[in-house]
Amino acid sequence: MKKTAILLLCFLVSAPAFAITGLSFGVRGGMVSNYEQAGLTVGSFDTDKMNLIGAQLRIATLPTVNLIISGDYAWKNKQYDFGGQSFELKMHDITYAASLVYPFKFPVVSPYLGGGIGNHHLSFDYIRPLSLSLSDNGITVPGSVSRLGYHLMGGVNISLPAFPFEISAEYRMNWINTPGEVTKYNSVTAGLNFNLP
Repeated sequence: MKKTAILLLCFLVSAPAFAITGLSFGVRGGMVSNYEQAGLTVGSFDTDKMNLIGAQLRIATLPTVNLIISGDYAWKNKQYDFGGQSFELKMHDITYAASLVYPFKFPVVSPYLGGGIGNHHLSFDYIRPLSLSLSDNGITVPGSVSRLGYHLMGGVNISLPAFPFEISAEYRMNWINTPGEVTKYNSVTAGLNFNLP
């Protein structure tokens, strides 16, 4: 019993050392909502939601702000019915981004605010029967493009006492410089980060 208590005490005392390098990496997942792109319409149906997964590296060695380098993949595969005929839409957004955030450092919960830029590779594809007219049903699907984007973000990191992990939650407002009109959407993610010793 005494040995267990001593080991636990040593582990608790050494826990802050997990973040001494100021580096952490992690994975996350969430949803994209309110996706508005002028060149994309599927009749009267909504196309504003996508799934999202990603990974990130946080560098907290800068004097005031943290640098977050991230890669995300958002996608949507959905079928729509037009008078008994099926139209399947496939949307993909692969994003590489860099963000600067200002952390408000507290013992366990650390909120942060910031923004950044990224490169979005947008691809669209669809499957339809030849008898289904795109123009007659109000369907427009843009071509694949790579465009710069920017975002504002806010989130929170929650430290797990005695463990080298943090739970994170984040909200982003995103804009992509797509042809004709800027594409806008929101994203909400939750993740698990590992603090390097």
